[in-house]
Amino acid sequence: MPNGRNKAGLQDVARLAGVGIATVDRVLNERGNVSPATARRVIEAARQLDLKRVLPRPYVRRIRIEALLAKPDPPFLLRLTRGFNTIAATLDRAVILQRTILADAEPAAVAARLRGSMADAVILYGEDHPDVAAAVDELAASGRPVVSMVTDLARARGRLAYVGIDNVKAGRTAGFLAARLSRRQGPVLVLTNSTGFRAHLDRIEGFRTGLAREAPEMPIAAVLESHDEDDRAARLVKKALADHPGVVALYNTGGAVAAVAAVLRRWRQPGELVYIGHELSPENAELLREGVLTIAIDQAFELQARRAVEILLHRLGCLDWPPAAAEVPFTLHTRENA
Repeated sequence: MPNGRNKAGLQDVARLAGVGIATVDRVLNERGNVSPATARRVIEAARQLDLKRVLPRPYVRRIRIEALLAKPDPPFLLRLTRGFNTIAATLDRAVILQRTILADAEPAAVAARLRGSMADAVILYGEDHPDVAAAVDELAASGRPVVSMVTDLARARGRLAYVGIDNVKAGRTAGFLAARLSRRQGPVLVLTNSTGFRAHLDRIEGFRTGLAREAPEMPIAAVLESHDEDDRAARLVKKALADHPGVVALYNTGGAVAAVAAVLRRWRQPGELVYIGHELSPENAELLREGVLTIAIDQAFELQARRAVEILLHRLGCLDWPPAAAEVPFTLHTRENA
């Protein structure tokens, strides 16, 4: 922080960047003889301290942004990839948007991949785990910002921003709809990918709150973790339906929607159970039209990708205007607007 003054000076910038004041002077006056990494650190420090002067733009070189996706399910991946591809086609030639899919989504593997990234900035879809958070914090400390997308990294103090929907609010909405649309009272099931992902944890928390507020007499009978594996999800739901007679609603916070739908077709007539899921994939749109899936809560992947990229480019000094808000609204779909 500035030393007792209302505005930052070169000494404050030097202290925050961990360099000498002469280096700060060379960078800000573009005298050269400073490595790109150091120049980036100095300009980032000046930007954080809101130094009242026009800052140089040392980013004429190519900027590489890497989107790391930790093993999302295929329909999710397809829509997310299309979003990134659309954004990549609109970027300046000096900006490279690279997409990396991590087959091994274990936190240690994700952390190792983060540490090995050669990108200037990273967009991450991954588990909120201490190992991942530590790697994110290391990248941030080295001047390479990280934005979490779709699911937040609450443990990572250094992450620049979270871009995506408010998952607690989405879960509360699902709870409200389950209570209002159910034709009778009874137990409710929750199916999730893994509570290691902050998005799913937040959705469950929100759902529990919304359901308790609207229908306290409708308890959550079980929370099932499927890791978005079709066979596992179908087996868990089939057993839960047998163990908890009279289930009136099912909230699926993740994937394997079609596998669950196959179980529900055999269990009851479509429409007898309120089934709420996420994402308006072509597969889920068909399930909505069929009447098996009652509501799909959708998030705009292309908009998320654009905002994540803009936030990073602004931090790197490539955009003069402030980026749009990081929170992206979600939309609700039934068979009437699928």
